[in-house]
Amino acid sequence: MTERRDLLKNVLTFGALQGLMASPAAARGVAALFDSGSAQEINPDFDAEAYNFWSGFLGNVAEPVVLLKGQSRGGRSGSGDLQPVFLHYDPKGFKNAAELDASELIPEGDVSVSLNTSTIKIAPQDQETFEHLQNAQIRVDVAQKTPILPVLEAMAYTVVSGMVSMKPGAKSKSKGASGSEGGRNLSSMMSAGGKRPSGTVQSIAVESDAAWQKMQNIILPGGEGRWALNLEAQKKDSLMYKLLQNVIKETGQFAPMIGLPGIALSGLQSFNILYGAMHAKPVPIIKSSPLRVFATQEALERTGAPGAATGIMLKSGTYILIPANQTPELEKLKDLTVIQGRIVPPKTQATQLDAAAADMLKDVTYVTFDVEAKPARLFSGGEPRKST
Repeated sequence: MTERRDLLKNVLTFGALQGLMASPAAARGVAALFDSGSAQEINPDFDAEAYNFWSGFLGNVAEPVVLLKGQSRGGRSGSGDLQPVFLHYDPKGFKNAAELDASELIPEGDVSVSLNTSTIKIAPQDQETFEHLQNAQIRVDVAQKTPILPVLEAMAYTVVSGMVSMKPGAKSKSKGASGSEGGRNLSSMMSAGGKRPSGTVQSIAVESDAAWQKMQNIILPGGEGRWALNLEAQKKDSLMYKLLQNVIKETGQFAPMIGLPGIALSGLQSFNILYGAMHAKPVPIIKSSPLRVFATQEALERTGAPGAATGIMLKSGTYILIPANQTPELEKLKDLTVIQGRIVPPKTQATQLDAAAADMLKDVTYVTFDVEAKPARLFSGGEPRKST
């Protein structure tokens, strides 16, 4: 057991994880090393549910959540409560991304996607969850449906970020953090006798980090891919989080902790097994398997039933991901706008963005992404890409 922990610590500390996962043989070895039985031996806080979710992550495909008009928040039951609703915002306003006009998508071909994680706004009830637990992580996954070449595997772009602790006395190490009165520490405000805050708002993009930069050039051959977001707190510091403290201390950055840009899906599967094995009693806030995304009209048409295809449209604009049990009716958003990833009233001053966002949609947690989709010509000539 000690040897396994030392191996994992060295891999993470010296940044060898991506290289290890890039080797199919090494990736299979890692997967075997951290099977369910071995994981329970090495991790005293092993969580079987988390392990099963992540080890089966790539084999599951989620369906988009479309709330019926007039359906109240919290009206859903079961695990679907935590699945994100994908909303899209542009000058035309807010709309469910599963119901966008397909005629506004790129007509055909390959697509280059720039996906920049912008802002996370935490509702008070979720902030209290973070307060009482050890740490929180946010993970973004975007995967290709079709490989760039038939002899290659489809690739994925994955980033795992640690969120800044909001406990009293904790100091942010994140260079991308943004703070204002709306983002103040919950415990310190309550102990000082202040009123219950509306929530916290934080910028989570780290522009100087190489892993985030890779998210600016995601190629979707054939115009189709997968997208997932997972946001969770953990009741105890997970084994992976403890080991990553070495990396965090050395780099001086809190987020992102792990970046796997352009990794083969087989390598990502091995990482997922490792990731699930290292969890410690997670409490999910947003929980999602990969969701099918269509960036071209052609990709949608090739499903054979474009009017009934289960997925979301991917086009330029801002995407807001909200857990289904917190999603407001779109009617409540019609008089709001998005400025720097924050949902706020129009004409909100830049210095008031965090405070205004914290006061809007008070009981809603959301994560925003700035997305740009544009045609990409990978090769001259050749047959058109096909989606299935």
